[in-house]
Amino acid sequence: MKRDKIKMPILLLSLICLFCGCQETPREVTDRMGHYGENRQMASKERKYCTIDELKKAKLSEVDVELDNINLPIDVDFSDVESIALLKLSFEENYTKQREEALELFGVEETFLVSDTLDTERNMGRTVIYDSPAHAKYLAVEDNGFVSFVGGLTYDYINDKAKYQDTPEKYDLDIDDISGKMVELKEGDTEIAAVRESAEQWLNDNMPMEGCEYRISDVYVRELDCSGEQRKQLSFYAEIWCQGLRFNSYASKMSGVGSQVDFFTQGINLNYDGMDALSFFSNKVGQIHIDSMEEVDEVIDLQSAIRRMNEEMSGFRELNISKILPMYVLYPIYETDEELYGAPGQKLEGRPVYAFIIKEGVDDMEFGINKGNAAKVIFVDMVTGEVTTDIG
Repeated sequence: MKRDKIKMPILLLSLICLFCGCQETPREVTDRMGHYGENRQMASKERKYCTIDELKKAKLSEVDVELDNINLPIDVDFSDVESIALLKLSFEENYTKQREEALELFGVEETFLVSDTLDTERNMGRTVIYDSPAHAKYLAVEDNGFVSFVGGLTYDYINDKAKYQDTPEKYDLDIDDISGKMVELKEGDTEIAAVRESAEQWLNDNMPMEGCEYRISDVYVRELDCSGEQRKQLSFYAEIWCQGLRFNSYASKMSGVGSQVDFFTQGINLNYDGMDALSFFSNKVGQIHIDSMEEVDEVIDLQSAIRRMNEEMSGFRELNISKILPMYVLYPIYETDEELYGAPGQKLEGRPVYAFIIKEGVDDMEFGINKGNAAKVIFVDMVTGEVTTDIG
């Protein structure tokens, strides 16, 4: 089995940055700006800050900003936000030493081992691969905590024994209600919401991340042809949430140096052939954990963030913002110019942002979900006001 069909590709997108200031700049802003040298271009003199409690009550109807070419959604909902922090994170390292946990979890036997290699050239640690066509199971484990499992219908699809037909139903759970929605899986008609609930419970029980939880954000119903038999499966995308803010799952940006990444998406892909029949799992980049959290008492308020976004994007085409979400964007910290992102033990910085989501394009993956294919984003840092976008 080719591994490049298992690990999700990361889109090569473009980044636009502008740093700004105000008369009373919080310490977190000056600390952040110190990394970038001098920048004399200042904007948004009317920038204001708000407490977390005030942010939770923010309403778009109370925002007074004259927009140039931008359409906003009807409203926002920040009520889930519990606290906001500057995060220090890191990837797992030497994860393959405890790979027995993954073997047991996915029901893979040690006798399925087909490759155990150490990547010294790229300093990416060890990769261990198990594959058994007889049992229709594949498992890849890497030192940075990357885990990819394939079985069931997805194994048949990867090995050309099942053909993708269509994706007749797609649900964005920020917007869509799946109550009462049914799908015919291998055990018969099954409630989609029940499989979603089971998947979330499985993740939180078996892939715990301290201080965080997993929530399914997207659901796709897939149709496959298995030697003339029509079968369906559910594709889920699970996001990581920390104190009411999700980790970025919408956009990645790769710099021009080797395979280094400026920021990336973090989430989980899962396929289910039945209520408890998991046939695909991938944590995409690897397993991360939070090393420390420095709480922020005040952030730039919604109106100021919209003003900053409007200033930066005024020269672009008309932009239709479908959602505004509070989230964390993850920035790898490189020790050398040659280091690749996602190296075992690599440090990360997590920044809170307002994410302005522009829904456009379609998902072009046939068994997993890559949200970056279906949306563009504009990020406004909640502390510094720095604007980042993947719009070219």
